Amino acid sequence: MSRALSIIIEYLIVFIILFLLMYFVFTTSGMKNKKVNKNNKKNGKKKNKNSDDDVPLELVYLTGIYGIDPKNINKKVFRFVYSVINSFVISTTYIISVYLVKNVILKVCIAVVVLILLIIACYGLLGRYYIYKEDNLKEDNLMNQEDGKDV
Repeated sequence: MSRALSIIIEYLIVFIILFLLMYFVFTTSGMKNKKVNKNNKKNGKKKNKNSDDDVPLELVYLTGIYGIDPKNINKKVFRFVYSVINSFVISTTYIISVYLVKNVILKVCIAVVVLILLIIACYGLLGRYYIYKEDNLKEDNLMNQEDGKDV
């Protein structure tokens, strides 16, 4: 029981440290997929400005795979959610690869497979959530338009 408890505590510590590191690095350093306008040049250099066109790479992935409209997503909430997901994926992969296998080569192989599967599963769930949320938003807008026509 004490070994399982130590593994759980290590998992929580790794998760919390990774979450705090990712969240604050992503919010302060601007690690984003920035879109640069061609007419936004100064002295021959492209100049990046923080604007509504700046989206995280994870959101670009969800937009490409699931067709989600990035304009309907609250960027601050999404930044928090993908920091939680990334922390969960990395810490889970770490714990599984460290405590499950003794062979180093097998650890790396299992870690890569687990990492890919967790990324696909977690972002798949997040994409389906945003699709469900967009569908409900569209239905609510249609119902409000129909109610407005009846009056």
